[in-house]
Amino acid sequence: MKRMRSHAMFSLSFLYWMLSVSPYDGPLYDSSAFSECKQYPEKPLYAGGILKDNLPEFTRADGITTVNLPIFKLQDITPGTIYSFSTWIKIKNADSAVITASVGDQDSDELCVGTVDAKPGCWSFLKGGFVASSLNISSIYLKNSDEQDLEIEIASASLQPFTEQQWLLNQQTKINMARKRAVTIHVSNKQGVRLENASLTVEQVSKDFLLGSAIAYTFIGNIPYQNWFLERFNAAVFEDEIKWYTTEPKQGQLNYTLADELLEFVRRNQITVRGHNIFWEDPKYIPAWVQNLTDSELKSAVNSRIQSLMSKYKDEFVHWDVNNELLHFNFYEQRLGPDATHEFYRTVHQQDPLATLFLNEFNVVETCDSSSTVDKYIAKIRELKEDRMSMNGIGLEGHFGAPNPPRIRATLDKLATLGLPIWLTEVDISDTFSKETQAIYLEQVLREGFSHPAVDGIMLWSAIRRNKCYRMCLTDPDLNNLPTGNVVDKLLKEWDTGVLKGQTDEHGSYSFYGFLGEYKLTASYDGKVVDAAFSLSPSHETKHFSVQL
Repeated sequence: MKRMRSHAMFSLSFLYWMLSVSPYDGPLYDSSAFSECKQYPEKPLYAGGILKDNLPEFTRADGITTVNLPIFKLQDITPGTIYSFSTWIKIKNADSAVITASVGDQDSDELCVGTVDAKPGCWSFLKGGFVASSLNISSIYLKNSDEQDLEIEIASASLQPFTEQQWLLNQQTKINMARKRAVTIHVSNKQGVRLENASLTVEQVSKDFLLGSAIAYTFIGNIPYQNWFLERFNAAVFEDEIKWYTTEPKQGQLNYTLADELLEFVRRNQITVRGHNIFWEDPKYIPAWVQNLTDSELKSAVNSRIQSLMSKYKDEFVHWDVNNELLHFNFYEQRLGPDATHEFYRTVHQQDPLATLFLNEFNVVETCDSSSTVDKYIAKIRELKEDRMSMNGIGLEGHFGAPNPPRIRATLDKLATLGLPIWLTEVDISDTFSKETQAIYLEQVLREGFSHPAVDGIMLWSAIRRNKCYRMCLTDPDLNNLPTGNVVDKLLKEWDTGVLKGQTDEHGSYSFYGFLGEYKLTASYDGKVVDAAFSLSPSHETKHFSVQL
């Protein structure tokens, strides 16, 4: 329990109180990130933080390989403190290498805090971090994950501590800048005279930020489940109902019945829906009949798959996860050649040009995985963008164990350098934890996602199937909230302007700070009532809206 509490974040009501009584004088989080290999390293973030003037020690690991390993010895690491770590790295004696930064000591478990795909002749940027918990943290180790014979050079290393309060206050600052906007409503009479003490009611009726959940066939005809969903979410994704093994379990026997029924619900209720997925690279989830085709037959089958989906669902899905888990598996490229993925995206874009086309992958943001480092993902996305094809969305699955908030934020910072919309597409927390711990970890992940300006939406992987979920449910089978559901409800309320009531000042104006989205307004004065509507879109300028009574 001690470790769990060290990860728990302070309540936002307490943090708002702190802001109201004194200005924030802690460190501002530096979102700077670099995904290009540079001739010279940049200056250290935070002027080096607590690593300023602290040079690493080097040890040599002798055995099959000989490697120079940089180690930063740490002092005064405070339990519960959040640390942002970054450094520039260059290697020698290898074409490339995955360099992993870990914390711990030689007598305890190590925690990976970040990775970088380093190259010779130029400097690569590693950014990550960790929360000091029960680990006995005495050092930061930089290691070569590939166990090649090489030397590691480092420059501009930085380690910046944040208290939990400071971390959340930095999150709130990002939310205020990216998710909200200042509004001033001006009320006047027909002669243009501003009216003091006019009564106003302002209500947010829809939200720009998309936060939704997976749904499955059990949703069809289940009115209580549908109502529960509609009270909360403005986006949906079908868990399995549009995947190839569902829509065509046997060659030529197409069945879109379940997808059609789910689509009818989301269409009727104006829910934004993602298309997941067209192709899944993992052979376990590719229909057996597809795997048994000859190469020429396979090429014909994949084209038919795209044509079938696009002819039926063009303009219905705002996104398509065109290729799923390409960094971990490559069935189609092995069979159809290295240009197969490019061709998927070209064809889908030609058929459905308004949809945003995503690459979707796991273990980019969840944990350190040498197959799916953030740099490998960035490199693959750049490769797909080279021929100007329309791969234009970054999908991060988000199947978390114990999340590492500063590493999540650092990963998002690096992905944001691509300038593409980022979605957390399948967020859940491992069911190896208690339901209470799942809720704590889920809140951390959702706060990191919502507060990052590059994230456009979040999908929870919490569809109820036969009274269970993939790993994480939000309710019990009777739709009573579990702790995870309570967290979602709390955050939905926190991230909603709600209903505001007030009166105009002596200048006939009323000001507030609202979350982006659609609003309705009722203004009244001296028995006269006017209803109006306005929207808040992203801008750092104040939105001015005039009402005449």
